[in-house]
Amino acid sequence: MDGGEMRHIYAGPVLLEPLAEAVEGLDIHGGMWCSVHKLDDSIIDWMAHMGLSPLTPSTPVPITNSYGTPQSLGMDRLAAVVGAWSMRPGNDLLVIDAGTAITYDLVSADGVYMGGNIAPGIGLRFASLHEHTGQLPLVTADGEAPVSGRDTVSAIRGGVLRGVRYEVKGYIDELSARYPSLLVFLTGGDADFFDIRGKSTIFAVPDLVLYGLFRIFGYNDDKSVL
Repeated sequence: MDGGEMRHIYAGPVLLEPLAEAVEGLDIHGGMWCSVHKLDDSIIDWMAHMGLSPLTPSTPVPITNSYGTPQSLGMDRLAAVVGAWSMRPGNDLLVIDAGTAITYDLVSADGVYMGGNIAPGIGLRFASLHEHTGQLPLVTADGEAPVSGRDTVSAIRGGVLRGVRYEVKGYIDELSARYPSLLVFLTGGDADFFDIRGKSTIFAVPDLVLYGLFRIFGYNDDKSVL
């Protein structure tokens, strides 16, 4: 965070050297780190020296976390739902993060994180069909994805991409029936593959996790931020 603005930094692998290079020359007031990897002591020490803190299950956040095992909750999921809640407080929210895995997380209108589900992402589905069968090729998402494939490649691509779209739409439809005013946030590297329409309002926010980190940092640094 520099001058109260969110600065996006991609530091590459979780290594101290590229991290240090990424922030070299910046006047850092403070910041928050979110990772699904285990941090070694050298990175933790460096973060403390730079005024950075890791997001952990014990970090105060502006919503109530009702997850049964908060210590096992991916911090990227927590950051994403905080980001969505900060943008649209007072609404029932479904946050769909389409990356290596596709996560579906629900926040109630009174600010309670209700939990969610985890499913394989698009890349994992393609890889699984190839690696766990004897004949199927490794297919990419680029190309035709028909309702009925006329060859093996288009059949796999159509099955994976349409299957994911139907899955996403199914979650939206089912939760919209329970929460008629449901708002949907879509994020993640594979979010562009979805063209979902329905009764619910859908927001595409590519940097939702980063925005959530920014809001959590502000919440802990200055409660007036949220």
